[in-house]
Amino acid sequence: MFWYRFGMADSRSLSERLSKLPPGRHLIPRDFVSQNQRERMLLATAELVAERGYQKTTIELIAKTARVALVTFYEHFANKEECFLAAFDESIEAAGQIFAELVDVEQPWVDQIASGLEVFLEMVVAEQARAKLCIVESQAAGAAALGRYQSMLETVAPKLREGRELNPRTGRLPEGLEVAIAGGLMWLVHQRLIADRVDDLKALLPEMLQVTLTPYVGEVEAARAAEAAQARAAA
Repeated sequence: MFWYRFGMADSRSLSERLSKLPPGRHLIPRDFVSQNQRERMLLATAELVAERGYQKTTIELIAKTARVALVTFYEHFANKEECFLAAFDESIEAAGQIFAELVDVEQPWVDQIASGLEVFLEMVVAEQARAKLCIVESQAAGAAALGRYQSMLETVAPKLREGRELNPRTGRLPEGLEVAIAGGLMWLVHQRLIADRVDDLKALLPEMLQVTLTPYVGEVEAARAAEAAQARAAA
């Protein structure tokens, strides 16, 4: 999986993580070799973009870091943008699988939101390079990448929209509320990422919960959920 399992970030160096297949002739299937090369290039892209930014990351540098030939890069991707978008898409897909595994949809909605935000913050801490690619650099990598970022916000909206059932005045809530909330949450994380302040990211959970829940359950219930999250974090 392109995004490492929740809570299990790889502690090896980038060089070790990008180690090539054994040299010389071997019996490894061609499809496996091709997939291995692709994964190395996507990993290299995430790491380089997080370190240098999208504009300063070149195809030559991606290929060199991934330990593949330039011709191999062009066998997989037409250009740098296509490689970046592939890294974005696979990161989001893998994150979605983790949410599906770890967030119990049978829980009350408020608990689902609390669990989902906690999982999200854990993933950002565990995979900072990929988080930076998706949350920070996607907004500076061209129109297609910005479109991907907007789509990411919109995928969160349906789950947030379920909270309208808890608000007796749901008709007064603006149509674009859910995307606005998702954008606000991403902005909070974005600020920590660009300032390299990820170590204290989990401390954002109570604030993020209160921002998310207040339009649906009111300030008192939102504050109660935020206090419970803070207590769990301190335990």
